[in-house]
Amino acid sequence: MGVRLRVTWLLQAVILLLAWPAAAQIRLGEVSTNMNGTVSSGYTADFGNQTGSDHGWTVGGATSLSGSFHSPNFLSFNANLYLNQSRANSNFQSISSASGVDLSANIFGGSEFPGAINYSKAYNSEGNYAVPGLANFVTHGNNDTFGIIWSENIPNRPTFSAGFQLGNSQYSVYGSNDEGRNAFHSVNLHSGYSFDGFNMGAYYSTGFAHALIPEVVSGQQGTETQSSDTNYGFNVSHLLPLKGSFSAGVNRSSWDSSYLGSSSTGSIDTVNVVAAVRPLNKVSLSGSMNYSDNLSGQLIQEIVAAGGAVPGLNTSEASDSMSLMGVAAYNPAPNVQTTAYVERRTQSFLGQSYGVNSYGGTVAYQRKLLNGYFNSSVNVTENTSDNSGEDTLGFSTTDNYSTTIKGWRVSGAFEYSQNVQTLLVTYMNSSYNYSGNLRRRWGKFNMSAGAGASSTALTQQAGTANTSQSYNASVGFGTWISSNGTYTKASGQALATGAGLVPVPIPSPVLPSNLVSLYGGDSYSLGLSSTPARNLVLTASYAKSNSNTSSSGITSTNENSQYNALIQYQVRKMYFNSGYSRLQQGFSISGTQPEIISSYYVGVSRWFNFF
Repeated sequence: MGVRLRVTWLLQAVILLLAWPAAAQIRLGEVSTNMNGTVSSGYTADFGNQTGSDHGWTVGGATSLSGSFHSPNFLSFNANLYLNQSRANSNFQSISSASGVDLSANIFGGSEFPGAINYSKAYNSEGNYAVPGLANFVTHGNNDTFGIIWSENIPNRPTFSAGFQLGNSQYSVYGSNDEGRNAFHSVNLHSGYSFDGFNMGAYYSTGFAHALIPEVVSGQQGTETQSSDTNYGFNVSHLLPLKGSFSAGVNRSSWDSSYLGSSSTGSIDTVNVVAAVRPLNKVSLSGSMNYSDNLSGQLIQEIVAAGGAVPGLNTSEASDSMSLMGVAAYNPAPNVQTTAYVERRTQSFLGQSYGVNSYGGTVAYQRKLLNGYFNSSVNVTENTSDNSGEDTLGFSTTDNYSTTIKGWRVSGAFEYSQNVQTLLVTYMNSSYNYSGNLRRRWGKFNMSAGAGASSTALTQQAGTANTSQSYNASVGFGTWISSNGTYTKASGQALATGAGLVPVPIPSPVLPSNLVSLYGGDSYSLGLSSTPARNLVLTASYAKSNSNTSSSGITSTNENSQYNALIQYQVRKMYFNSGYSRLQQGFSISGTQPEIISSYYVGVSRWFNFF
């Protein structure tokens, strides 16, 4: 009886809303508002092999409310609300029923003291755990963020701005019982002032982050990381004679991180100076100096910034680095640029001192070629090491070309580098990437295709490469049919964080092996869409991914496949919708069968301009 009454009430509410006429903008005193959105209602069901089935009549929709008080420059606001929006019947990218709200407001926007505030909250929304170059693992959960910023911009006075951000998320990974969490907060302050030709600035920032990494990725249960960092500094710049300029900055950074019961703390002081002049229109000269009193700390900061933590590096041992560079640039022709440079780098790290002298030059060239446009640059560097006395030759090139050949639009790009210096002078990097695309149109018929590949690795370290390949193609005929397909393949080393796997940010021999995750696999996708009649839209897509991940010596074989279909027909402001979604995802490390969850929806929605 209760269910019947609830369904009857929902039907009456829907009929009333669908009959609601459009209204004009509402103004109450000094408040001016606009509100529009979509109200939907229909029958939905979901079922799976690890969860019970659920079905029933639902009411949902999405709405946007915006307006201002007194004037938009005094106070403006915007609110977006969505309720019971699923992937089967909307664009909210969720196989489950997602609801949420986004709020924002700007105050005193036209004054010298502008401010802004924002807040968002999502329930049961679909997310992902990132895997470089491959389809992401699908997650679902709740998240919210809050932010506020205020500024002071009085003419001829120091400027000041302050911002605060706060957020957290809790999610679970389909196909396992693993859960993950992320939480963060940060404060940012900045001030600037100009006096007698000197532009000065100062800043302060501090933040904290905490993450629980799912076991299917980390290989261990209850893997948590947390880190905090504080940064502050001062910079100044001034113009110089001969169309020149000078800038300098002093910065201090400190961090505190923990991972698997171990902790790491430290601080870094850096000094950066740059000066440049242009004595002739075709000639420019510049010099720079960079100093750090804690090279080990710089390595750790790279990892902390990526969302990880490093307990294995010794930060109490003294380390430092300094770089001095001089550059001369000459443009002999409008389409040719040349540079020559010399650099001296010294480092003290892990009880050893290192030094490298580098000499090199770059030539960049661009011109029209065979009805197309071509540009290229080549860089050559000779590196001499103090410790080994060995000379190495570094080389890099970048080339791009695009043209039209008998109606075909063709473009390509290529980059290659060998023996390029990394942050540590004891390691060198080699990489390449290339891509190509072509497309053609014959009246209503069109087609395109593309391919690309990339690889990066330490020159002297086997097994450190990150590689990827990708291919795509599409074919279409007017509004009748449009199809596309993609294929990607990737493998390499990564760092496991609360938000996903990220490429290793520092030379992997320096990073403790127990923190490095290995990944590899391939994925492909297919999509079809058609508008065979006016106001009728048909779409379908399928994606599948197979991958392997290994962390802490534990390997997992993973699979992921998704299918989505949607039929939509519009009559005036009303839409008749029918959709179906299916997700299958599993991990061998979880010890359970892959999870399969499906949902479908049949219903009607109407767009309103409420006021």
